[in-house]
Amino acid sequence: MTTRTFSQTTPDKANELFDKLLATSDNAAKTRERLLSDLQEELDLLANLQEQYLFPVLNKHGMQDLVQEAIQDNQETSALLAELDSMPKNTGEFLSKVTELKKVFQQHIRDDKKELLPAVLKVLSDEEAEEVAEQVQDEMASVEEAKRAEAKRAREQVENAQRVAKDVTNTVQAGAQTMARTMQEAVQTSLSTASELARGVQDVSRECFELSQKRLQKNLDGLNSLAQCRSVPDFMAVQTSLIRDNLEQTLDNSRRMVDLTRQLANEASRIVTVQAEKSRQRVSRAA
Repeated sequence: MTTRTFSQTTPDKANELFDKLLATSDNAAKTRERLLSDLQEELDLLANLQEQYLFPVLNKHGMQDLVQEAIQDNQETSALLAELDSMPKNTGEFLSKVTELKKVFQQHIRDDKKELLPAVLKVLSDEEAEEVAEQVQDEMASVEEAKRAEAKRAREQVENAQRVAKDVTNTVQAGAQTMARTMQEAVQTSLSTASELARGVQDVSRECFELSQKRLQKNLDGLNSLAQCRSVPDFMAVQTSLIRDNLEQTLDNSRRMVDLTRQLANEASRIVTVQAEKSRQRVSRAA
């Protein structure tokens, strides 16, 4: 049994995440936040693996000094991660702190390979060391599988939310167009004989069309916002806002149509009353 068996679990992914972070620009704040979150998960995993599988071996054989040093290394890494998390992500200072963390982390890895792992291997038999290495590998495989499952669930949630948003948009657009068409036909039919109300009918028709256009544009803007989302929380927030705005606009449009219809009905009633009075007067004069 050699150190190489444990070296199969070296933090290649952490180093890859460091490189990706350092390659970002100040304009990529969202990307930096995502990569920093992934890096923190990876570094926490490595620290937990140490605590779960290596520290007990060292403590059992009286090597508490090595354990304490490793704990201090992990605490230093956690402190730097906390600083990065609280910093603005769109500045050069952020990358400087990432560079500092990378150097610290890689020094810790070198120390582990030089002191901690050899100490563990020294007190374990080949079979025991192989068993520990397999446990570490199984733990990492389990974590990766959980991450893949979570990523799959996130993709499914986004796809479902996109379908719901599309259905809602189509329904709202169809409802708005139907309402506008129905209102226009009803107004034109009921007031077709009243030439004095032609201007009112045109006003109602024009306002119905404008309301429909506003609804359509708002939904298109909402779909554009949905398409630009880069995370499930952002997507769900935009989707919720779109649905809420559609409902509010539907209520506002309905109230507006009721008011316009009432005004036209009152005007029609007035015109009929005036025309009836004129007819009565003509009959009276004829009599």
